[in-house]
Amino acid sequence: MKKLKLLGSILGIIIETAKPPVPRLAICRRALLPIQVKGIFFIMHSITEDDKAPIFNVPLNLEYNFDYVRFNEPSLQNTAKATLGSFFGFVRQSFDGLLSVGQSLQNFYFDCLSKCPQGKKVFEEWLKSNDWGSTRYLATSAMEIWGWFEKLAPKIQRLVRQNVQKWSVSALRQLTKVSTDLIKELVRTGKKTAQQVKKSAGGGERQSGGVREREEQEVLQDANSSPSLTHSLTPPLTHSPTPFAPGARITVKNDDMGWNGHSGIITSQDGDNFWVLLDHTVAQGMFVKNLLKPHQIEPEVQRAVNKPHKEEFFTAAQVEEKITKALAQRDREKAEEEQGRFIEIRDAALQAAKRELIAAEQHAQKMAQAKQALIEQLAAKEEELQSVRALQIENQKLEQRVTELEKALEGASANNWGNTFNAQAAKVVNSDLENTIAPLMAKVERLQNVIELKDKELTQLRAMSVKQQEELKALEQNTASAPTQEEIIKTFGEVGEKLGWHGWGRRGYRSEDGTLHTGINALAAFISDLTHSDNFCPEVAF
Repeated sequence: MKKLKLLGSILGIIIETAKPPVPRLAICRRALLPIQVKGIFFIMHSITEDDKAPIFNVPLNLEYNFDYVRFNEPSLQNTAKATLGSFFGFVRQSFDGLLSVGQSLQNFYFDCLSKCPQGKKVFEEWLKSNDWGSTRYLATSAMEIWGWFEKLAPKIQRLVRQNVQKWSVSALRQLTKVSTDLIKELVRTGKKTAQQVKKSAGGGERQSGGVREREEQEVLQDANSSPSLTHSLTPPLTHSPTPFAPGARITVKNDDMGWNGHSGIITSQDGDNFWVLLDHTVAQGMFVKNLLKPHQIEPEVQRAVNKPHKEEFFTAAQVEEKITKALAQRDREKAEEEQGRFIEIRDAALQAAKRELIAAEQHAQKMAQAKQALIEQLAAKEEELQSVRALQIENQKLEQRVTELEKALEGASANNWGNTFNAQAAKVVNSDLENTIAPLMAKVERLQNVIELKDKELTQLRAMSVKQQEELKALEQNTASAPTQEEIIKTFGEVGEKLGWHGWGRRGYRSEDGTLHTGINALAAFISDLTHSDNFCPEVAF
């Protein structure tokens, strides 16, 4: 029997994971069971049709400081230890775990009230014991949150479970104080801290939350203002078949539902029976009435007669203890709020840094593309300069050929042979010269046209070079590893000096007027001299 009781108490704290919680216990298809073995709790999966073997997790080694014999029954003692073990095993993993712990604690509280003498006092002292340590705040919060959650509509329960699994305990406690409409709005807009929920709730929720307290006060006021027959030791004679009337304070007896010894107030009469509102149900936030027969109730012993004359005094140590507890609870809530705020700020900073890194990578890619485009443009210009140099060499050859022909013509005129043969020879020579010079002149004209075309292209290149010079300056600021303009011109000058280009040297380019140009200006002066050079269009004298 003890094993069956222990198994029943263990099944009483099964934690729901898949389905929405329902009032009282609901055994899930897959659950987690705390198993106690000599003071050590193992968190184990219950064996279902899908499981082949139980899976054990890390054991929890618990040391008990509370005197569990005070629970009076072995089943209550085992349930208390199992509930404590499940709390340390599952609390703060998720909202479902917190609900399961709250449900287990509340069910155990009801068991203490019904089975253990002074069950409420023993339960409260158990929560305050060192077995719970600093987690008693979470335990009481779990009970409060479960009591609020089980009263919600099933649709609201599903909505809450889908969205608040990772909320802090302080934020969940603040959520219990707001209206249903505000709950829908808050849980659908992402994770919230306690401060955010409190700020969103404003003052209206506190007013709506106080309706229940006002109703309880009205019931108690009605009870105090109604004529109670229990204020005297000998009740007066009435026309009622029993000495009870609405408003009278009673104590339950001879009840097979477990309410023996509980006190309450008669709210109405139904024939010879009475509807009774028990103090225990009011303390749980419920207004469930019980229909009791006259033999199941008796007038309450009026201990409350002297109650107004009793005053409760606290010692200095008790006052300090209450202040310390209040400050500790405030510090815990503040720490949770600060942690939530820190997480939000950290996430926002990480997102901003990620966006900055993406923007920097895109900018670097654009700069690399611009650099590659400039390199390609410089290569194209170098090819154009090579073609201009080839044209210059060909022009020099043509000039040399024309000079040789002019010298030959001058020598033939100076000899003056004075005979017909010389005259005929001169005609032949002149005819040969005309036949030779005509294609040369045509070629010169074609070269002049080419030079004019190149002149226009060089003008465009000069404009482009100015623009590219600005781009190169901007590129130098962003690309430290790229070669500078001075290095490019120096390299260009070394190449020109090796190839024998007129005016080029390592220091730069010296133009025809004797001015030394450096940097990109050297390239511009070189192009300008090529454009205006007389060598491209020499005059031939005949």
